[in-house]
Amino acid sequence: MSKRATTPLVLDAVIVTGNAKAAIKAARGGSSDLWAVPPDEIHYDARDNIRPLDKDRVRHVANLIKANGFDRKSPLGCIVKKIGGEDLIFVYAGQHRYHAVLLAIKEGAEIDRVPIVIDDAKTVNRANMIVAGVVDNDSEKLSPLDLALAIVELRALDVDDSTIRERLNITDQTVRDVLLLADAPKEIHKLVRDKTIAGTLAIEEIRKHGPEKACDRLVAAASKAKAEGKAKVTKKALPKPASATITPLRAKQLLQALQSVLHDPIFGKLSPGTIEGVHEALTGLEDLLELPVRKKKHAIHVANEHGVYDHETINAPLSKRTRKSPLSIHLAHVAQDQWIFALTYQIGTSFYSSPCKLSQGDTTYPTRGEAIRVAVRQATVRIRRSEFENAKELPSVRAWLDKLWLAPDPDWTEDLAEAS
Repeated sequence: MSKRATTPLVLDAVIVTGNAKAAIKAARGGSSDLWAVPPDEIHYDARDNIRPLDKDRVRHVANLIKANGFDRKSPLGCIVKKIGGEDLIFVYAGQHRYHAVLLAIKEGAEIDRVPIVIDDAKTVNRANMIVAGVVDNDSEKLSPLDLALAIVELRALDVDDSTIRERLNITDQTVRDVLLLADAPKEIHKLVRDKTIAGTLAIEEIRKHGPEKACDRLVAAASKAKAEGKAKVTKKALPKPASATITPLRAKQLLQALQSVLHDPIFGKLSPGTIEGVHEALTGLEDLLELPVRKKKHAIHVANEHGVYDHETINAPLSKRTRKSPLSIHLAHVAQDQWIFALTYQIGTSFYSSPCKLSQGDTTYPTRGEAIRVAVRQATVRIRRSEFENAKELPSVRAWLDKLWLAPDPDWTEDLAEAS
């Protein structure tokens, strides 16, 4: 425990109020142009405010005003315009509080006047109003899109970038970034306005992919998020860009795919350029290639009295945990050019087994390889279920299924290719 002396915090200290005029006089202060005006005598022009009006914020502030009154310490910033020969007061700083007090009055709040400060006519110009709209009201930070549009308008008023950076207290990088957003497609502007996508994320996407591709990516992500019942798109939800490098795993998959093309029975029917390209790509990799699977004659399997066929079985690699194959594909050649399959698996805590049986209306497949591919597709769909996601056998089973999927079919023919 610290031995330093501390001053006790007095939570119920009494505040003794003093005389305001006496305090100002003692401080050598003077009067200021702070006016009290009925809210309905103040006018509003959306063009005077660089921020878009946020109805939810108006609602929130109106509730605060109804509960606590209008805070006299925060006057509205106004200017006087000559309209039709009349001098009218227009609010340009504090539009949300202005609309909120009108809403509060409409809902029963008794507020006769609100404090306002009127700018000196000599200082009133569009550039100063834009700057004020950016730097005022720190409690509601300007969005990157609103900042961008403010900078665009300041430039149109011939305000140079150095002055913009100084008056808004921003960096040259910030200017460059938000102007990317200003020049973006309208679809991106809408997503940012609707708060579906953060302005900073939109800028990052535009910088990486350019405006058009960024727009496609963001719109697609927003549509997907909406379909899933989500209000906002985060960086994680965006599709991952294609990698500029090939990983060892991807290289192995590409090698297997090229090998499948090389060993395909109708490889020789491809165009000469394609054949030459495959041979050239595989030159020097001969030791890594597997021997092609030769076409062979398959015996017809026989069904027993229950309609279950004799069959051959191909098994996934043994599980280190059970020392058994976690997935098996059973194949039966039931008639010439007619194959069926069945699955058995024990992965994690899930078990399934089906007989190799042909019922009326069941589909048959013209080759053994085609039956294997359909079995692989069905097994892949099954193991995507949530009950399999933590199974230790899953990675090896997936790798085995991927290899089967890419394997060439030695029984495939040109006629089958044309019919498929």
